[in-house]
Amino acid sequence: MATQEVHDQPARRQTGPISFDLSTAAASAVRRTTGMLLRHKLLIGTAIVLGTGLAALVALRMTPLYTAETLIMVDQRRSQVMKYQEVVPGLSTELGALQSEVAILKSPAFAEKVVDKLNLTTDPEFNAALRPQRTDWLAYLYPKNWVPESWWNTARGERADIQLSPEEKAANEKTSVVNTFIENLAVRPQGRSYVIAINFDSEDPRKAALITNTIGELYLVDQLDEKFKAAKRATAWLEDRIADLRREAKTTGEAAEKYRAESGLTSANGETTVLAQQLAELNTNYVLARTKRQEAENKYREVSTLVQSPRGVSAIGDVLGSPLIQALRQQEVELQRKIADASNKYGAKHPVLTALQSELRDLQGQIKADVGRIVQNLANEVELERGREAGLKANLDQLQAQRNQQQQSNVTLRTLERDAETSQTMYEAMLTRFQEIAGQTDIQQPDSRIVSEASIPLNPSQPNKKMIVLLALVASATLGVLLALLREQAEKGFRSPHQFESATGVRSLGIVPAISRRRRFTTSPAAYAIDRPMSAFAEAMQNLRTTLLLANPDGHQRVLLFGSSVPGEGKSSIAAAFARICANAGQKTIIIDCDMRRKGLHGMLGLENQRGLYEVLAGECAPSEVIQTDPRTGLHFISSGRGSALPQDMLGSSRMHQLISRLALEYDRVILDSPPVLAVSEGKLLAALADQTVFIVHWGKTKRETAMAGLKEVMEAGGEVVGVLFSQVDIRRHAQYEFPDSGRYHGYRRYYAN
Repeated sequence: MATQEVHDQPARRQTGPISFDLSTAAASAVRRTTGMLLRHKLLIGTAIVLGTGLAALVALRMTPLYTAETLIMVDQRRSQVMKYQEVVPGLSTELGALQSEVAILKSPAFAEKVVDKLNLTTDPEFNAALRPQRTDWLAYLYPKNWVPESWWNTARGERADIQLSPEEKAANEKTSVVNTFIENLAVRPQGRSYVIAINFDSEDPRKAALITNTIGELYLVDQLDEKFKAAKRATAWLEDRIADLRREAKTTGEAAEKYRAESGLTSANGETTVLAQQLAELNTNYVLARTKRQEAENKYREVSTLVQSPRGVSAIGDVLGSPLIQALRQQEVELQRKIADASNKYGAKHPVLTALQSELRDLQGQIKADVGRIVQNLANEVELERGREAGLKANLDQLQAQRNQQQQSNVTLRTLERDAETSQTMYEAMLTRFQEIAGQTDIQQPDSRIVSEASIPLNPSQPNKKMIVLLALVASATLGVLLALLREQAEKGFRSPHQFESATGVRSLGIVPAISRRRRFTTSPAAYAIDRPMSAFAEAMQNLRTTLLLANPDGHQRVLLFGSSVPGEGKSSIAAAFARICANAGQKTIIIDCDMRRKGLHGMLGLENQRGLYEVLAGECAPSEVIQTDPRTGLHFISSGRGSALPQDMLGSSRMHQLISRLALEYDRVILDSPPVLAVSEGKLLAALADQTVFIVHWGKTKRETAMAGLKEVMEAGGEVVGVLFSQVDIRRHAQYEFPDSGRYHGYRRYYAN
């Protein structure tokens, strides 16, 4: 019925709202988690107590440290006495620049300056070689003290066979002091401001303030030193460079002047050279000569053309404009008039006409002769002009060639002049820069300033004992929970019959609560079930009896075997207690101790083991002679007997079959206490003889594989397993699990009188 109810519950929940399912699942998860924590509360509590206690002891023994703080601001409002650029430019307030200054403050080189100034190598706080060795118990808590120093040196790669000189030892010692100093130093920019915070931790508050202020002062001095060094280096370099540039400027200037003189590139009026002036004048004369030559040629060509024309003489006179030709031309015209008049007056044969004609001919001949001379003069003039032009052209070409050569020389000269000018400019610039740096050296100022000096701290900054204890509490609690989870996962046994039933399909007969240790030392479970009939243990036996009665209503199955996989599962105790409960309820019951190897059932019942099952099976006596009666309940009992040779042969013999058959006819309940089936083979022989087998599993202890293997052995031997019964159940821990039978007995403990 209980199993039916368990399977019915999910079906009923599915019909409800989804929110109900979610809330139920969440509540179930919370209950499972809470149950797991409660089951392992001792482990978790131990981890918390040990972890927190150890952390508290360590915190109490830790040396307090005091933190002093100095604030330095990168100053961007420096006064500019001179406006020229500095040799070392001012610091930028970019994040990268501030981080660079932080790196400088935390550098070993800067730390070494502070160590030297304050002589920290003689301070035991920084020099480990000067500290006394700790001998208290707390020193053993440090893992480093668990390993010899030589091993640490070997792990760090240090060779023991290397002998260091005193100077090298001092250098190593100083390096160690510097590293310790840097470990206690913290430098960081404050947010997005230009301020850098310097913090230093020390065991002495005054020392912390002194070191922090010294760091700030040395930082400013270091900036000035760097500027002075840079200015000094720049001055020395500039002096050498100025001397070189002075010589270079002088050399290049002299080279330019010498080349100008050698190339004839001297200027006539400061702008143009003599050759350029000569070339300009010659070019002008050449143009004029060419013009005259062209005019002469044109005039000669025109006169020559007119000479060949019919009116050449008259045209030549007009063209040339010669007074002689014009006069002769007038005389000719006058004679022609006179000849015309004489011809009209005297006739063609008249001597006057003839004389005039003769005079005209002479005059014309004279005109031709004069024209010829003029034409010849024009030809001579053309040749003369051509000669002048050719001479000027030759001179012009010569000067042009010289001009071209001079231009090439002028390019070289300009290069030399530019070199000389560049050298002079660089010399003047370097000289000016040298004068600026020489004046700058005396007015250097740092790029930062101290805005807050460190004061002596009154309260230690670390260790934060409350935080250490709190973190240890959280860490130890977390560790305890993790250990609990690991322990939970490491559990190999069944925690509920429901688990066994799901894994094997064998029905559950319930659970048997464990009897407290105090009561187990004073009484046996068989006696406890009778002494305390209202206890949970006795109720479990009653429940088992009721379940078996319901499973066998006709009463034919009377032989009941109690078996288990391995020893120590409480099989004999449960068998004895169950037998007494049955006998006390009025059933005629007999229990047989079939474990001839470990004879212990008679002790649980308070009876003797003089003669028993061994003697009956050996034929030494009859069954009635070995049956003992429990005086408290009337339970009949057959002990295992004193012999133990080959029990498997005796228990599998025909006499054992006859004995069991005879007792089944005489008694209402025949109970067999069997040895473990995985330990010896007798258990499987007895399982085949019994009508029913109750399989006992130790709650949470017997491994699941072991329990299932034992069950398999019983079933393969032909035994009819009526169900599984969990023994020695811690009902309080069992109630903390989320199983269908969780809380049984413990949840209703007011009904029991344990």
